[in-house]
Amino acid sequence: AWTRFEARTKQQGQDSPVTFADIPWPLGLPTVSGASEGEPAGERKKKLRAALLRWHPDKWAPLLSRVKDADQSRVTQQVKEVTRKILEEKDRFGG
Repeated sequence: AWTRFEARTKQQGQDSPVTFADIPWPLGLPTVSGASEGEPAGERKKKLRAALLRWHPDKWAPLLSRVKDADQSRVTQQVKEVTRKILEEKDRFGG
């Protein structure tokens, strides 16, 4: 879902608006990062790092400028929530 979202936002260009519903939020998944206890520590660490890079609020600045005004606050709060969950997973998995 994320790959399709990235491709769609790149294809649509910088002026195309993005809504809250357009973003593939990972909060319904067992883990936000995709890491699991059954995999090697190095693999978990790699997934946690990739998730933090993708969802860190600072990384969202360019995309947030395209989010519709009505969704700005909601998107910002949800990005922070996703990041918080990733940090919890990092603590849980020792990443």
